[in-house]
Amino acid sequence: MNRLKIYGEDIEIESKNGIEISIGEASKFFNVQSVKIKVLEDTDIVIDAHNVDIKLDFYINVLENVNVNVYEYKHDGDYKFQYKYYLEKNSFLNIEKVNDGNEIKEMTVINLNGDGAKVNFNLKTISKNHEKYNFLVYHNAKNTVSNIINNGVNILDGDLEFNVSGFVSKGTIGCDINQSARIINLTENICIIKPNLFIDEEDVLASHSALIGTFSSDEIFYLMSRGISEKEALMLLTKGFLLKGILYYKEVLEDITNKYWR
Repeated sequence: MNRLKIYGEDIEIESKNGIEISIGEASKFFNVQSVKIKVLEDTDIVIDAHNVDIKLDFYINVLENVNVNVYEYKHDGDYKFQYKYYLEKNSFLNIEKVNDGNEIKEMTVINLNGDGAKVNFNLKTISKNHEKYNFLVYHNAKNTVSNIINNGVNILDGDLEFNVSGFVSKGTIGCDINQSARIINLTENICIIKPNLFIDEEDVLASHSALIGTFSSDEIFYLMSRGISEKEALMLLTKGFLLKGILYYKEVLEDITNKYWR
């Protein structure tokens, strides 16, 4: 297990098991700092960010036949992060991310560069102000797989946007591309989902889904008919929505939902 703590402008590395990591100095003009990680063997990486005062660029390179889990939790503060992932042949990258910041802007670029590379990406966020997420997923090799799942709950003064684009060029056969995005909007503010597939090859499986709305009145009525208050019903539905597919951050998400819907 590797752990990276980012508090304010300080970046602390607790361990280096199966990885090489380097941290660049923040640029003087744009206050952007880089974190470069090369994953050499099967391992887990935990990233805990709190009240970050700098912009960060992450570069994560997963070597051939390596499996890695990346667990990331951002809380409080405003975030402008950019991520670039590079996956080599038969590598597997699993990303589980929970965001509970004030304002967040993220750019994520995933490069599936080796045959058989696979990425699973699962984001859960509570949007209270402005949040915007851009994804570019490049299937640069044959038989590569991407599963991109973005779920958010929009509350208070929030507005939330997911832009996801997947790319497959001619001759890159056997790829499997899946995009799924859902926003539970509990405000009158505008939320946006833009799923895009740019595919020049016929031998590809591709799908995307996008849904913006609230929980159905039938779901709430069913719970209320069992003696649960409307407020508690909303909390239970929200908790179920956010916890779906989450393993590492179950307790964190429970605490978050209890904080906003208690």
